[in-house]
Amino acid sequence: MDTMANNDHLKNKNKTRLKICSLFSGCGGMDLGSVGGFIFQGKKYNRLPTEIIFSNDIDIDAVSAYNSNLKLFHHKKKCRLGDIREIPSSDIPDFDIMLAGFPCQPFSNAGNRRGVNDSNGRGTLFEVCERVLKDKALLNHKPKAFVFENVRGILSSKMPNGITVTNEIRKRMEALGYSVSQRLVCSSDYGVPQKRYRVLIIGVDEDLKKHCFDFDAADDIVKSFKLPSEKNHTEYDLLLGSILKDIDDPGEYWEYTQSTQSMVEKIGICSHGKDAIDFFKKRVAISRMPKNIGEGRSWKNISPELLSERFLKIYNDPKKYHSPKFFRRFAYGEINGTITASAQPENCGITHPVENRRFSVKEIKRIQSFPDDFDLDSIPLQSRYKVIGNAVPPVMAWVFVKALIKSLEG
Repeated sequence: MDTMANNDHLKNKNKTRLKICSLFSGCGGMDLGSVGGFIFQGKKYNRLPTEIIFSNDIDIDAVSAYNSNLKLFHHKKKCRLGDIREIPSSDIPDFDIMLAGFPCQPFSNAGNRRGVNDSNGRGTLFEVCERVLKDKALLNHKPKAFVFENVRGILSSKMPNGITVTNEIRKRMEALGYSVSQRLVCSSDYGVPQKRYRVLIIGVDEDLKKHCFDFDAADDIVKSFKLPSEKNHTEYDLLLGSILKDIDDPGEYWEYTQSTQSMVEKIGICSHGKDAIDFFKKRVAISRMPKNIGEGRSWKNISPELLSERFLKIYNDPKKYHSPKFFRRFAYGEINGTITASAQPENCGITHPVENRRFSVKEIKRIQSFPDDFDLDSIPLQSRYKVIGNAVPPVMAWVFVKALIKSLEG
């Protein structure tokens, strides 16, 4: 253990650990970031003065993956499988911070955008968070803070009375005595090699702190820990070539259907070719690389005469269809776009730059900032894509939880 890591360990050992309750935990991306102590791309994300005392999810694959990585989460308590709506607040130990990435499908552009009108009741699952926070406060164990995460589609989703979902959440949390702030953030600004936009809603007990959580504090952590950031124009280590350069054996990947495979082959590989990875192995400055190293591809690179009837309609009237970039293929010199749970090329950039295949599980873990030793072997191959695509990037979670802890301490 190096000197800095040892000092961090000693400091954290002597602190009273903040207890974390994690709802809608998934495979544990936010949880991993909230405790730290992991390595991503050779960089140590130090252990935070926290401990997870309760975690839960309804997805059996996500729970299985979570429970296969308890050592990374620094605890032995297994994630509880079940519907949180059926778990009484009394079953949840008292805690200091709530983490909740309540299901995003009702608000997602990749879904049907039914919002709070979702037939499965998922659109109002933030009410479960409200219930637990309220019940704890009534028993004189009011949590100090919460972090809610969701897709940006939630910003335009509305309650039946016309108020936006985010404003409704703010109103309800303020009624419980929390100072609330929110921001649309992009993970590539916080050390994650992926342009993934998410809404963070962070609340702090107004009795502990008079002002809302300051999102600029997260930017300060990015700078002080010298994390790569697109916002700070230090994104070299976030480029696809940088994170794939040492993957000689990609491992398992989910094969495309015959029709999708044909489409991918028609699009063709990125023009920079396979040898372009050598620039990143040698760490050549991006300004000295060929221009085409940043040129990705999509269905628009297919000759019109080879397009299906559906795509030809879009090709002939791009304004009507808002010029969609289906089958996006990011180049080595680009930051990859959002990895979705479906892992379908129509919904996200899931195709390898120079190989006619989906990214492997190992590769999407990198794009989502999971450490290579995060174990997914307990679940089926297709489910691995689902749980990683649904997860909060651990590195981004680490930045914001660390910033929140500093806020609580200040």
